Amino acid sequence: MKNDLLTQIKEEITAYGKSVGEVGRLRLIGIISRILGLFLLIFTVVLCIFAMLAFGAVAALHAMSHVMPLWAAALILGAGYVLLIAIVVACRKPLFIHPFIRLMTKQIGSEEELALKTLEAEHQAELDYLRIENRVDNATREVNFYISFIERAWTWLSRVFHKK
Repeated sequence: MKNDLLTQIKEEITAYGKSVGEVGRLRLIGIISRILGLFLLIFTVVLCIFAMLAFGAVAALHAMSHVMPLWAAALILGAGYVLLIAIVVACRKPLFIHPFIRLMTKQIGSEEELALKTLEAEHQAELDYLRIENRVDNATREVNFYISFIERAWTWLSRVFHKK
């Protein structure tokens, strides 16, 4: 009986630890994916800006040396890079954040799924905690019952033997 109770409590504490670890892992994945996604977004925008400035400089030089065709082509290319920057900013989650989430978890594909899995893991951790708390309360109540029973028996025996 004693070993069964201790074994059950040990298993439930282990399950609770795993649940809390899963919650922490999922939260860490969310934080890391956002940080890496933001870093890649900034890196991409900076590279596009440098490229746009380089093409703008080339366009300005050719615009001064030649009249129209090369200059117009450079401006069209610069407009293409501005459009690319706008697309990258608009699609930053599917381009940067979601691939990192998929890479880190192998099962979860988006932030919504990650939030749902995190919520499920938190719920499981709460259930495990309540289960452990219930077991400990029951064990404490049982121990208190036996101690109370032994105290009453001792008091009764001491009265019986003191009267004689």
